[in-house]
Amino acid sequence: MNISLSTTVKSALNALIDPPRELWKRSVNRRRGIKDIDVHEALRRIGQGAVVLDVREQDEYDRGHVAGSILIPLGALLGRVAEIQESKSREIVVICHGGKRSATACGQLAQVGFGKTFNIAGGILAWNKAGLAVVK
Repeated sequence: MNISLSTTVKSALNALIDPPRELWKRSVNRRRGIKDIDVHEALRRIGQGAVVLDVREQDEYDRGHVAGSILIPLGALLGRVAEIQESKSREIVVICHGGKRSATACGQLAQVGFGKTFNIAGGILAWNKAGLAVVK
């Protein structure tokens, strides 16, 4: 199989698999009390003053991130929560690569009293797919 055909097949399979996978993830998140929002809703909330928290690793962040976002990798979040303490009463939209780490971060933040967190479903992949701007 040549590279072009392989890429086409992969794209077709992803188009079939992604919608049910995203529905499943949203269902699981809903049961966990995580509020998923799409990238357009996230952009609207950011425009109204929501804080953007990126929970990816530094190298992922460096490849492209939402302007003005705060980087705290998921593994360090609870140890560094003081860095966003002043934002506790504000809305916080959380982003990662595909939406799983950010959902986990929303759950962790809820456990320490952050009540207005929103998971960007699909993460930076969905952000990029929508053609929204990133900073490198």
